[in-house]
Amino acid sequence: MKKHLHLLLIFCLSILIGSCNQGKEQTEQPTEENTPQLVKKRREDGTLSSLNPVDDKGYVHGVKVNFYEDGVTVHSKITYEHGRKHGIAIWFFKSGKIYEHTTYYQNRKNGVTKRYYETGELYEEVTFDTGEELPGKKKYDKEGNLISN
Repeated sequence: MKKHLHLLLIFCLSILIGSCNQGKEQTEQPTEENTPQLVKKRREDGTLSSLNPVDDKGYVHGVKVNFYEDGVTVHSKITYEHGRKHGIAIWFFKSGKIYEHTTYYQNRKNGVTKRYYETGELYEEVTFDTGEELPGKKKYDKEGNLISN
């Protein structure tokens, strides 16, 4: 009986392993020319300052990741298009919680920017139109109550 169970287990494992490779297509490896270059910037003490994806002209293109002084904790993730902020940008507290979430359009804040308390509650909402702050900024206390408008 023990031998039959052992053989059954081996048989099941072989079927499982074989089925894992089914349906996978061979993917073409990216060529050197269409792979964005990643530039790592370091501080004088050697800690990582930022990771910068760059286009063929050397402009930041993609999500740039900035780090706190420890070189490990993410400070911000900002989307760029050929050297200009364009897209989502997020700043973080050292704890990893989001401090600010905003969107850029051609290097200018655009849309609703939200800032948070380190505990995660919404602190402030500000609307921008191509870099200009619009009236109606809202601030909240930690319980979620609107305290100024």
